[in-house]
Amino acid sequence: MGLRRFYLLPEQKNQPESFLEGDEARHILKVLRLGAGDPVVLFDGTGWEGLARIARVEGGKIYLSIREQRFLPKDSLLKIRLAVPLIRPQPLEWILQKGTELGVFAFIPYYSTYSGPKAFRQDGGEKRSRWERIIAAAGKQCGRNRLPILENPVSLDRVLESEGTGLRIIPYEEETAYTFRNLADNTPKVEEVLACIGPEGGFSPDEIKQAREKKFLPLSLGPRVLRSETAALALVTLLQFTWGDLSEPYPTGRNWADIHEE
Repeated sequence: MGLRRFYLLPEQKNQPESFLEGDEARHILKVLRLGAGDPVVLFDGTGWEGLARIARVEGGKIYLSIREQRFLPKDSLLKIRLAVPLIRPQPLEWILQKGTELGVFAFIPYYSTYSGPKAFRQDGGEKRSRWERIIAAAGKQCGRNRLPILENPVSLDRVLESEGTGLRIIPYEEETAYTFRNLADNTPKVEEVLACIGPEGGFSPDEIKQAREKKFLPLSLGPRVLRSETAALALVTLLQFTWGDLSEPYPTGRNWADIHEE
């Protein structure tokens, strides 16, 4: 089994003595029962990764001695910016978690005509800290060292008007002729994509009309109507397999787990 990974805030890493506190420290002490001298792997969400040993435990903080460090972001070559509707908390959080594991570059939460209760849209900003914790935990679990960008919630209009030179796609249940296979067959290389996932109530005709005007390509994800979270993960998987890193080997570099033998 590999060494345990822990999320170290950049500001904690830059202290004279690096330390972990809060949930990470409690997990180390109460669940894993690690102590002084035990090796751990650290990451700070920017692509940095460090090999460390626990130096001491003091005042609820775990102080660390960083032995080696490297920049190993483990990013996909395909930059996927995923616009996700402000739907019910559980499926939205599931998209953030699994999208992080699958290598999404950025999440753009948005509200639209059918994107959920007004009250949820209004307090979306207050949920940001929880969303950040979910993304960090997913990065910790999957071995990703650079965490996805989490943008502030915006309107669908802002998403559609955003600038960019990459592929712009919008899965739409009323589109029956143009499929992802058509897209893959006609697009040999993609480096960046903005994908806009529909809310539980779908897109309005006016929204799809506006999306077309802004050069978004509506496409079908099959004959069945998918929930927002299902459509999001199905699409990200297809994108990563076709143009990203799900079908390619990835060099891992040195195995940090060898530290216990040194």
